[in-house]
Amino acid sequence: MTRLTGGILAGGIGSRFGGADKGWLEFRGRPFVAHVRDALAPQVHELIISANRNRHRYAALANAVVADDVGRGPAAGLLRLLETASHAWVLCVPCDALSLPPTLARDLLDAQWAEEADLVRLHDGERAHPTCCLVARSLAPDLRRYLESGQTALWRWQSRHKPAELRLPSPWVNLNDEAALAQYTGATP
Repeated sequence: MTRLTGGILAGGIGSRFGGADKGWLEFRGRPFVAHVRDALAPQVHELIISANRNRHRYAALANAVVADDVGRGPAAGLLRLLETASHAWVLCVPCDALSLPPTLARDLLDAQWAEEADLVRLHDGERAHPTCCLVARSLAPDLRRYLESGQTALWRWQSRHKPAELRLPSPWVNLNDEAALAQYTGATP
């Protein structure tokens, strides 16, 4: 299998969670980031976390922790993952993707190979999820130029490269706010 760098995006400001560092919110007594790391680590050959706060805490969970240096947001986090990766491909996931399938890396690589794509992003049947993607490290210079030009939308940058999409319906979950967390845990918001 192709050697992969796994990257976890944990650099957000947590605005939809009252400013909390989302990676350290808990589900079933463990931080979100620990759940994601445990699902991702067996599928990759190194693990990097993109975080702008609590970097010392994240360091215990990965081979490296990196911070944004061009703006903020998922695209800036992905850039740092790409620039730091030891391998030619980076499998990037957000720190709130608590239901990553054990075949995610293989499925993304299969989609990449089938379409000879430079990147593959997940699609749940209703919409694309640009933060869960497989990206060639060689795209880092283009992403840096994109961010330095003032652009920030990750999906828009991905669309410039005609991404392949991997259809992965539920139960893949990306918990973007308190209501989604409550729905996922069965609690009332």
